[in-house]
Amino acid sequence: MLTCVTEYNALSGRSLERVLVLVDGVFAIVMTLLVLDLRLPEAHATTSHELWSQLTDLGPQFGAYLLSFSMLGTFWLAEHTLLGHLRTSDRTLAWTVFTFLFFVTMLPFAASTLAAHTHLRLAVWIYWANLLLLGIALAWQLIHANRAGLVDPSRPEARLVWRRLVLAQSLYAVGALVVIISPIAGIIVLAVCQVFFMVSPRLPWAV
Repeated sequence: MLTCVTEYNALSGRSLERVLVLVDGVFAIVMTLLVLDLRLPEAHATTSHELWSQLTDLGPQFGAYLLSFSMLGTFWLAEHTLLGHLRTSDRTLAWTVFTFLFFVTMLPFAASTLAAHTHLRLAVWIYWANLLLLGIALAWQLIHANRAGLVDPSRPEARLVWRRLVLAQSLYAVGALVVIISPIAGIIVLAVCQVFFMVSPRLPWAV
């Protein structure tokens, strides 16, 4: 029985291609779920002025959607960069990816909480905690891949992903600290950090 279990653990989760397919599928679903919070009130507008008022009231929801969609894009790129430089997968790596995807699926909840309570520190901290846990799960994947010898030593992605991860989490932490002064300011810092990562490939210095 023990031999059977050992053999199963050694053979399961070896397909890196299937792991990547799962990652793509989960991200696609979660990105789609984010937009479901963008709903007009049940009371139908009878004039353009009323409709415009309803649309402007969706500002927090749209802001949370835009921020979270771009966050997911950033983490998807990081995950693909990390998995793309591996030679193979194993059972433990698969579970680290499952853990990462669990926190990916929690982001719509964190985003809706943020949109509904932008004035509350706890709402922003819940959102930041989700980002922190995503970063920790990503780091866990990278650490295990290095220790288990799953990394292709001829490629530099592991070092680059680690540097990028530390930078991102450090900047997000600044946003979490700013929340102590003002929840809105903390959200703005998170948004600025995200814009920075989106435009960083065009910057004249390496990031």
